[in-house]
Amino acid sequence: MKNHVNIKNRINVKNHERVKGRKLGAVAFLISLFAVLKTIELQIIRRTSDRSLSINLGGGNCRWTSAFPLGSGAEVFGTILAGYPASGMRLTWQHAEGLTGIQVGDDYNYVPPDALQRTGIIKTQYPHLEGIWSWGDKFDQVLLLVRNPRHALPSYHTLLSEIHYAADWETVAKYYREIFKNKPTVANWIRWRDLLFHEEIKLWCDFIDYWMSGGMQYWLDLDFERNLQWPFQAVEESERKKDVHCIYEMDCNPVTVLSFDRLVDPETGPAEAAKMAKVLEGKKGMTVIEEEAIPCVWNKTMDQDNPLMARNDFDRSGTEDSEYIFTLGQMKEMKNEVTRMKDKYASGVWVNNKNAQDLVVYFNEYITDLSDQVTRMEINFVPTPAPNKEYKNELYAWYVSIGRAGRYPREKMEAMEGVWDKVKHLYGE
Repeated sequence: MKNHVNIKNRINVKNHERVKGRKLGAVAFLISLFAVLKTIELQIIRRTSDRSLSINLGGGNCRWTSAFPLGSGAEVFGTILAGYPASGMRLTWQHAEGLTGIQVGDDYNYVPPDALQRTGIIKTQYPHLEGIWSWGDKFDQVLLLVRNPRHALPSYHTLLSEIHYAADWETVAKYYREIFKNKPTVANWIRWRDLLFHEEIKLWCDFIDYWMSGGMQYWLDLDFERNLQWPFQAVEESERKKDVHCIYEMDCNPVTVLSFDRLVDPETGPAEAAKMAKVLEGKKGMTVIEEEAIPCVWNKTMDQDNPLMARNDFDRSGTEDSEYIFTLGQMKEMKNEVTRMKDKYASGVWVNNKNAQDLVVYFNEYITDLSDQVTRMEINFVPTPAPNKEYKNELYAWYVSIGRAGRYPREKMEAMEGVWDKVKHLYGE
């Protein structure tokens, strides 16, 4: 009887194990099936470069997918996205990623001749002092991005405040992951604005001129930070020479110009995204989503609830953008500078240049906006204090305290072999 019970127990155990095995086998099968289906799905959405691309579902519908690096050793016709700092570059490269599936890189992260995960598109703020030419001769074309300076300058200051006004890459790296979260105090904006407005609106113009001219540099060679601080100054346009990067490494003439202001406007955004797509499609290593799906991809990219999207300008919390204002005098100067740029690119050698004519359209839109602002400010005129030397000294002291001033002190220049002999006359030697 006991043996019978033991045999029965063993049979029950075996039956249990069989059932358990079947269950585990079923689970394993489902896991394998899921893996196979996932592989099939990835094969459907992958293109020639082993990456995901937003999917054209037809009928104006699409599926937005995350972008990925092209992979080490990828052969690609490289594209540079160039813009004055905080000209909406983050959202612009998100549109580029949505169109191509290629993860956009950064000039500070790109290490030529090949990064660990090669990217076919990188963004840069070069030649502004916030950017560097890190790609050598490994890229092939440039897209120039512009933004209304009324928005670009405050946005640039906001970015600076988020990285604690860092003037070195080590400090930037410390705070880099905190960007696009918080806005600065209005007090710090006013300090930065009142001290640097004239220089920055000129740099906004010089940045555009640099790329449109194919790389005519507005700084002296010895001004290695390109910050135009004492003892250096900007080079007059008639005396500029071509940047060596644009002679030996890349054609710096942009293949197209884009307006961030238009890119984020629902009425003009899809068409502006299509301009970007047009100069990317057909290039080696590039796959761009079909034209009929571009409006859908644009909408998906602009969807700020998209969990796959990195933070951008719309994610910051704090003071309303309308609080970061300019004085009436600054607004008029800004309008005059944009008008000067419009007149320049609407005449002479630029008349038949497609990019120049696009800029004229953008500049006219900016002028209309700035004129409206000037009119409102004149109607509701608020007097501003007269020029005050003590106030200027306070602003400069603040700038020194955050490490952004005095980038060329005598002791630093004396320690630079081969440089001091060329600049010592500027220091009274």
